[in-house]
Amino acid sequence: MSAVVGEPVAGLSFVKLEATGNDFVVVDEDGSAEGPEPALPVSVRMALCARHTGVGADGVLTILPARADAVAAGATFRMHITNPDGSVPEMCGNGLRCVARHLAETRRIDVDSAVVIDTDAGPRTVVVGRDLGSVTINMGRADLDSQRQFPLRFDRSALTDVDGVPATSVSMGNPHVVLEVSSLPDRHTAARLGPALEFDRQRFPERTNVEWVVDRADGDLDVLVWERGAGLTQACGTGACAVTAALVHHGRRGAGTTVCHLPGGPLRITVTTLAEPIFMEGPVRRVFAGVWSG
Repeated sequence: MSAVVGEPVAGLSFVKLEATGNDFVVVDEDGSAEGPEPALPVSVRMALCARHTGVGADGVLTILPARADAVAAGATFRMHITNPDGSVPEMCGNGLRCVARHLAETRRIDVDSAVVIDTDAGPRTVVVGRDLGSVTINMGRADLDSQRQFPLRFDRSALTDVDGVPATSVSMGNPHVVLEVSSLPDRHTAARLGPALEFDRQRFPERTNVEWVVDRADGDLDVLVWERGAGLTQACGTGACAVTAALVHHGRRGAGTTVCHLPGGPLRITVTTLAEPIFMEGPVRRVFAGVWSG
């Protein structure tokens, strides 16, 4: 997952934001986009993500105009995501919170109001808090029959364990496999097991995100995430939703709000029923703005 050297891009303005430790470079092409995809070459987007030779990020978020079908749903802006390895995920909850904060900070969307933003997983509604420090997202419904979106090479019902660990396949517009454990693996172990599962194309032809979850005695959850295309990250919004949905599905918790503790901090996940959308709320912070010369 090392980045390649990007083509020089003189005077590329960007903003870096983080949401619960998930850090992103935001590139705003809304006023200059000539097509539905980012104009910035993917090699440059990868180079921006590089921790030692670039800005350093879990991904590049490109702001584009909403596509026609999303405009019909009320969207004006679109979030496009590029992972450090150059792949394009369908959805990123923490990334969307960063995009929403940036749009509110630049006064293009209103605070304390429901705003629709186009994503590759479909339109998502966001609400930016008045102080810009917290964003809530309607993340859509969890799909526990995720073969409908992300095919497995066997029936989903057969995915009852991975190497003896209880596992649940969940889609939040992107694929997840949730592993219920008694204690979280250390980062060295997770960095070994995560890619083995992500790239297990016998089980997951589209690759997958991997979450380990501990159901705590106080009702909160401890979560560690290996993100498809990004590796170990400080937090993952869709992952926090996926683990909560998995435990609700198995009857280990009921309706209400669950606090998921990730390495980067807590996320609040609210599930009424699995037939209804899941809501995620958490902090977001502007880190700095800069100009990339390549």
